[in-house]
Amino acid sequence: MLSLAASGLPARLSAQERNAVIEGAKREGRVNFANSASAPNFPQFIQAFTARYPFIDATTGLYSAPAGRVLARVDAELKARALTFDVLHVANLAPYLAMSQRGQLLGYRSPELDAYPPEASDRDQWAIARIVGVIMAYNRNILPSEKAPKAWADMLSPEFKGRKLVIQDSAAGTSFNQMYLLEKRLGADFMRRWGQQEPVIVSTAAQLIDMLVRGEALVGATVDHFRAFDPDAVKAGIVGVYPSEGMPLATAPVAIFKDAPNPNAARLLVDFTLSAEGQTLLNTEIFKVYSMRRGVAPPAGQMPLDQTKPMLPQDLQDYERASRRFPETFDRYFKA
Repeated sequence: MLSLAASGLPARLSAQERNAVIEGAKREGRVNFANSASAPNFPQFIQAFTARYPFIDATTGLYSAPAGRVLARVDAELKARALTFDVLHVANLAPYLAMSQRGQLLGYRSPELDAYPPEASDRDQWAIARIVGVIMAYNRNILPSEKAPKAWADMLSPEFKGRKLVIQDSAAGTSFNQMYLLEKRLGADFMRRWGQQEPVIVSTAAQLIDMLVRGEALVGATVDHFRAFDPDAVKAGIVGVYPSEGMPLATAPVAIFKDAPNPNAARLLVDFTLSAEGQTLLNTEIFKVYSMRRGVAPPAGQMPLDQTKPMLPQDLQDYERASRRFPETFDRYFKA
């Protein structure tokens, strides 16, 4: 693991050092941002950052794509020792753990982290910028509320056996986080019995919601929580269920590369991302998801985060190992 001493930079910056960062960012004049932010109005976030720091070009070096594609490009550049990116933000914690172990991330503790709980960052290598909860959902026009599941264990009821449940496949990062955390909490036997329910497996969250809307499945069992509260989904009868055992979280960290060509501008982008303004814009307004920053309200209609019994991985090394073998684990439970 990269130490702060090895990075050559202090974890916290004094006022003098902070001014030096700003002056350095002015000289750099740009920041190159690789991210998996797919929301159509994500450019509003970039515009707000450049309004705060008009001397930084954050558009020319912006690369937004699905997480797998972003990581493939980053990996190729790192292997070629030709890194063009400064900051990484994808909805998958595992690669950050691997890159940190390889010494590829810059040790930097943003002053904004004082407003976050300890579990929101790890040794100044990365900080959680977005979180997506995984819950259940059903269509009230198809399934009466009194028959809808209230707990993860309720999915094992005989009435939900035989393609009555719908789940996302192993390519979905949120599915990995959910299944990893539920296996830790409820055990391998729970996962085995869930697979024996013969759920329908789809490749996207949109397909999952569409099946519920059309009545082709009774319960969505791997639902990115914000999708259950989308106005169109609610209008169609979709109801989100926060399971009583807790809500697994999938995290989207932000980090700076050790060899970032514009490290000072990168620090300012990370600071803005983690600020109250950045978190409100990115999470509450653009993505309609939760923030781990204290004082940032949840989007309208969503339960406060601390009331959801949020579930995060406790052993990050075990989590990283499990992520590498997740396709095989998924197939063992759901495609046997």
